[in-house]
Amino acid sequence: MAGPATSSAVGFFVVAAGMVPAAVAAWWSGEQVAGLVVLCLVVGGYGVAIRNVTGALVTAVLGWTLFNGFVVHSLGDLGWEGSGDAVRLAALTGAAVLGALAGQAWAATHERPVVVETIPAPRTATRAEQPAGDRHAIAESRGAPCEKRERFLSRG
Repeated sequence: MAGPATSSAVGFFVVAAGMVPAAVAAWWSGEQVAGLVVLCLVVGGYGVAIRNVTGALVTAVLGWTLFNGFVVHSLGDLGWEGSGDAVRLAALTGAAVLGALAGQAWAATHERPVVVETIPAPRTATRAEQPAGDRHAIAESRGAPCEKRERFLSRG
């Protein structure tokens, strides 16, 4: 799960991309409510995906500023028109919080905890546990001279 700063930064791009269908819906229907519904779906879906209430709220406020600037007013002019803007802001923040909480609830019921099983490191066998034929390999690895090797070299 990403932190609020990462979620908000990515949320800006999600809302910017979501403004295209929201603006088209508002233009096509002739009502701002259609665009608001589309943007609420985008913000709520993003809240489900990130499961971070703070990041979702920041994304909702960013969505409100873009919707207010480009759909309610034209050419990116921000303005406050009282209760209409408050309702739009409440709808977007509500969608964001509900989405984030729904994502957390889904994760709590569907995600399994991660179980990490470690394989123990092989232990080194003691000299008594080694078969007789392998003792010269242990002796050579420790730097001790091997009796069989010394007898073989002394013959040659």
